[in-house]
Amino acid sequence: METALPRFDSVFSTDCVIFGFETNELKVLLIDRNEEPFKGSRALPGYIVKNDESIDDAAERILYELTGLRNLHMEQFHTFGDVDRHPQGRVITVAYYALIRIDSQQELKPISNFARAAYWYPVKELGKLPFDHRKVFETGFQKIRRRLSYQPIAFELLPEKFTLTQLQILYEAILDKKL
Repeated sequence: METALPRFDSVFSTDCVIFGFETNELKVLLIDRNEEPFKGSRALPGYIVKNDESIDDAAERILYELTGLRNLHMEQFHTFGDVDRHPQGRVITVAYYALIRIDSQQELKPISNFARAAYWYPVKELGKLPFDHRKVFETGFQKIRRRLSYQPIAFELLPEKFTLTQLQILYEAILDKKL
């Protein structure tokens, strides 16, 4: 039996799916990539985990560096490990999601040169994303849909004072159906 491990050709990354609700629309936080591959594309905030940090710490660091947001309660929801996820090599991603009130958050300001900008984008207009980010987004979106059926998570997205109409619009946006 071999005792030494072979050289590894894989890296770990984290991708963050951050949901918000603003002007009666469910939105997701995106960045404009400033590096290849897919330079200039809209993407989920995500990057490589450093060798000396935990995956949870990496998710917090990466979200802060790419968007300027800190101290969010993020939850791990899935690991993505398809062999062909990234054109430059094997990348295994641990994905996180968070639900936040957009109006209560600080200004979005990327600190890293990796992101040219960060902004809220309407979920209904999302379209194509690079890598498998659309799959990552859809998996996170399904997670909050399921969670909505047994937990009052809508209150994490709404302002402290909201109307019943706003609550209905939010539920309809998440469930993708009229109530």
